[in-house]
Amino acid sequence: MTNPDPTAGTDAGGIRVAADPEAAAASATRLAEAVAELAAVRSELSALLFGVDAAIGAGGPAGAFRTGFVPAGGSVAEALRATEGRLEEQRRTVVAGVDTLVGADAEVSARIGRADAR
Repeated sequence: MTNPDPTAGTDAGGIRVAADPEAAAASATRLAEAVAELAAVRSELSALLFGVDAAIGAGGPAGAFRTGFVPAGGSVAEALRATEGRLEEQRRTVVAGVDTLVGADAEVSARIGRADAR
């Protein structure tokens, strides 16, 4: 997505960074899709556990299921939720980074008289 250019920039000897907005947009889209898919898996897991819980009824085996699998299912659901959150944060970071680069490019272009930078 980005490619540092070691040649000196025009202002104060800075480093130039080139970004591929299309690659960044594709990455952001893929991250959003992954978040949605994880949410769907988490929802299906919850529905599955609810269905199994309803099907086993009462008694010793039912108690064993509830004691063993329900907490484990909750742990898995929480791990999925946490992963969704981390992926969404990564998506927001990619979008913010591209927005910052585009904004900086437009600002520099405006300073040198290129109003059509965007």
